[in-house]
Amino acid sequence: MDLPPAPSAALGTVPGVSSPHESRRPAPAPAEPDSGLVPPAVPAQRAVRGRVPAGGGGGPGGDALGRRLWGRLAVAPAAARYVAVLAVLSAVAAVVLRHTVFPLLSVNNDEGIYLLHARTLAEGRLFPPAPRPAQSYLPWLGTVVDDHYVLKYTPFVPAVFAASLFVAGSIDPALAVIAAAAVVVTYLLGVELSGSRRVAALAATLLALSPLVLLQSAMVLSYLPALVLLQATVLGVLRGRRSHRAPPVVGAGVALGVAAAVRPYDVVLLLAPFAVWLLVASAGRRWWLLRWLMCGLAAPVVIVLLTNAAATGNPLRLPFALLEPDDRIGFGLRKLYPADGRHDFGLTDGLSSVGDHLWLLGGWAFGGVVLAAASLAAAARRRLSAPAAMLGLGGLVFLIGYVGFWGAWNAAELWGGIRFVGPFYMVAVLVPLVHLGAIGCAWGAAALVARGRRLGFAAFVPVVAAVVALTIVVLTGAVRDNLALTGNDRDLRAMLRRLPDRPLVFVAANPAFLGHPTPVTANGPDLDDPVLYAIARGVDDLTVVADHPERPAYLLRLAPAYDRSPGSPSTARVERLAVRAGDRVAATVAVAAGAAPPRSRSARLVLTAGRDRLSLPVDPRTATSLTFTIDDDGLDVNDLAVNNAAVNDPAVDDHDTGSARAGAARRPPARPTATVVRGGRGTSVTVTLYATDRLGRERTVDQQILPVRLAAGRGEPDRDEPAVTVLGSVGQVDEVGTGARPPLRVTLADAGGARGAKPRTGGRAE
Repeated sequence: MDLPPAPSAALGTVPGVSSPHESRRPAPAPAEPDSGLVPPAVPAQRAVRGRVPAGGGGGPGGDALGRRLWGRLAVAPAAARYVAVLAVLSAVAAVVLRHTVFPLLSVNNDEGIYLLHARTLAEGRLFPPAPRPAQSYLPWLGTVVDDHYVLKYTPFVPAVFAASLFVAGSIDPALAVIAAAAVVVTYLLGVELSGSRRVAALAATLLALSPLVLLQSAMVLSYLPALVLLQATVLGVLRGRRSHRAPPVVGAGVALGVAAAVRPYDVVLLLAPFAVWLLVASAGRRWWLLRWLMCGLAAPVVIVLLTNAAATGNPLRLPFALLEPDDRIGFGLRKLYPADGRHDFGLTDGLSSVGDHLWLLGGWAFGGVVLAAASLAAAARRRLSAPAAMLGLGGLVFLIGYVGFWGAWNAAELWGGIRFVGPFYMVAVLVPLVHLGAIGCAWGAAALVARGRRLGFAAFVPVVAAVVALTIVVLTGAVRDNLALTGNDRDLRAMLRRLPDRPLVFVAANPAFLGHPTPVTANGPDLDDPVLYAIARGVDDLTVVADHPERPAYLLRLAPAYDRSPGSPSTARVERLAVRAGDRVAATVAVAAGAAPPRSRSARLVLTAGRDRLSLPVDPRTATSLTFTIDDDGLDVNDLAVNNAAVNDPAVDDHDTGSARAGAARRPPARPTATVVRGGRGTSVTVTLYATDRLGRERTVDQQILPVRLAAGRGEPDRDEPAVTVLGSVGQVDEVGTGARPPLRVTLADAGGARGAKPRTGGRAE
């Protein structure tokens, strides 16, 4: 096996060890390091003699092309042919995993952002249009600007998938190209770093066989494209610097600009030591390198400035910061979106987050622990070239920098998705890990073989067997878990597709975004899919129903923590919606038995309408049912009818956001005058179930919104508009999944029980 070069600023080979750059016959000049993917020109007759079947290619032109391609492949180095096959297999694996494990996207809901952006670009638009009411169709982590949605990320990665959609009508070609490019660019960079095609091929193999890369190659995310761009940047600079040719450096500038637009923090951390070394070691050529790098950077920079200006109004402000300013680097209070709770992110949280990612990376990288040890050994023995050493140092800087990145903590601790789709924030760390690990492994193998073949064989077999076994365990477990999660989404999609007549489905989503927590509930950019989704958010739901009178309306309720993990509840139910209007409309609230978490000390129902609140203590262990009447006088205890003894006497919180008054359950309820919200505005009723644990901490268990609109001209004798209009459930239609169900159920009572109520369904009079 070839050994890596001794450390030096320029690339070379270990004396006395054969290298692919050495020639076995005299040559007029020393050979340059060569990737082997583009072999030197040879006489055509020699290249194809006796190797191409007669008549191949389908004609004279095709036959000549086939002969040329076959000839170039025949004379390519064995390592290059191996990497070409490995790249094809990686491309195939990406497409196969896409269609088997992630046909409906993964639990990383950011996939939906990239795919929606790609579909929008493929249709010739920069942003998805935002119809009114815009918040009702808000995609995951999107925000409304003027008449369109601005998505969180820059358009470079979505543009790759958009090109695939435009050309082939599918994202499969883009996935295949990215997976193959990751293998090829790893091999090419490995040749530059190690001076050995065999070591470079080993690095490409380590990357291709890593479960993290295998799963990420099947996802519409930025992590694997960023890995390709990072390596292409280093590769172009090293090749241009060695050959003193401008095109590789210009290409490196393009790759650097795109990578910085896609994942700027990763670029700064990983490439900072390499950039410093490049400036120090390129005396006399640094301005030449900088000039051509800037030429390559120009186009990505212009695109970023223009798209930033279009998205945020400021060329220097990325869309990432438009949604939530507190979603940023550093310690302190952090939020992912405006309605998110404030998370106090500190140093210990950052350290535990990086530790969790590294722990998983030990199995999600093929031979992760072995590669880390081999990298350290190669560095200690000074077997690394200067660029390789700088990449290794960049990997350490990367890990230190991620201590201050709260998104990694969110993924590891608050969400926990890295257990199922891998520590994806560590994809960039694979660059130094596989290259330095391959160099260290090659050096160690050569040292053992030098002591005796039996010793070398005996030492490597158990290590390789352990690495393969761990990889199989990690990969099969990940596939099993993701198949379970995908199975839940398959059942959900099948249930929704069984609904008749191109339905309109309101999703009781928390947070209020479409495409979360399941990618099934996402719309296309034109909002014309067979199933149209909207967020159940209140009075605007009545506007959405009126805008789509041809679509029957339904409500989708998902179990709390739906698809949080393979063992989480996966229950989803669909309820038919109807519009009822009149002077009064009655609704029933049912709370399932045992709805509160175990060991809850108490529970309460809170009904909120405008500025009025009714707080009702309930038994957390017993099923509860009550009926309330919606009219134009606001919430009042007179509007309640308790259907069983599980509800104690209600108390009124007049303009108060606190809990029920002390002792309200032990004395007759007061009857204050509730405030009426006038002016024709919506006063949707929000029903919330709270539970208090034994330590006195109260948390929300479930919540449901009943859209209500009050008449604009109340009190006028000649008005034609009904006093109240309500959109509510009239019964369950279907249910799928297992585990705990949503504990709250709010339905419209029998129309006969509401004076003057006129039933309508889905916006159409019945």
